[in-house]
Amino acid sequence: MQQSMFIKERKKDMKYSASSLSFPQGSVRGLKKLDKRIGIEIFYEFASEDMWNHVLEEAMDHREGEFSIHSPMFYANVGYSDEKELIRELSVPFELYHRFNGQFYVLHSQGEGYIPSDEIERADLRRKVTERIKTFSEICESEGITLVIENLYQGTPGPLFSQEEYIQLFDAVPKAKALIDVGHAVLGRYDIYEVQKALKERLIGYHVHDNDGIRDFHWRMEAENGVVDWDKFCLGVKKYTPDATLVMEYVHAKPDDYTDDMEKFERKMKDINIM
Repeated sequence: MQQSMFIKERKKDMKYSASSLSFPQGSVRGLKKLDKRIGIEIFYEFASEDMWNHVLEEAMDHREGEFSIHSPMFYANVGYSDEKELIRELSVPFELYHRFNGQFYVLHSQGEGYIPSDEIERADLRRKVTERIKTFSEICESEGITLVIENLYQGTPGPLFSQEEYIQLFDAVPKAKALIDVGHAVLGRYDIYEVQKALKERLIGYHVHDNDGIRDFHWRMEAENGVVDWDKFCLGVKKYTPDATLVMEYVHAKPDDYTDDMEKFERKMKDINIM
């Protein structure tokens, strides 16, 4: 395994990252303007390998925050792609992960595409997806990669994995960790606090963003029409997952917005008293 030049002492404080979602290929160089305390999570397929090679050397240099990768998702469908091709596509970012001392690698809990409404069909698809995730998690472990499974919501008829089924997924896939996407959880009618309570240390990351409870807008925290209960969310973070990383996954945000929201989270965490 290639030794990373970006290895650093792990911080014990709350960790924060910014998703590259706000930095499409034409503006991906903006990642280097992020506060150095904030890590970077890249949507791997949203820029070319050459672009990542060029940008990340500079963006990650002397950065205190850590690096993570969101797996390919449009051409690597965990539900419907050919399994060998799926594994091949998902494995492409491994070298980049190691080069920048990756913290975790994010995989959706279902593929982008058709989710059946018939419960027998849904159960069959869940079994298929679970087996594929389990296979890939074992590959990740052998490659020294921490795999986290993200909950997903794609509209009607609702998420393939209900709240309870998502929690149970980690019994079936013991080598994987969890990442809760807060916006998806709201749309999928998850009780985020109960998921935090159930998974505890297995839950090592979040995608934090807000919405109106109907559409997946990826707004900043405490957006004007947002519905997320951020005080309760932060209580669950502090009580059950204090070592987790908060990845701010916003569609429209500037580098300074991430610093502002990190400091908002810090103030909320400080004000919480756990009895």
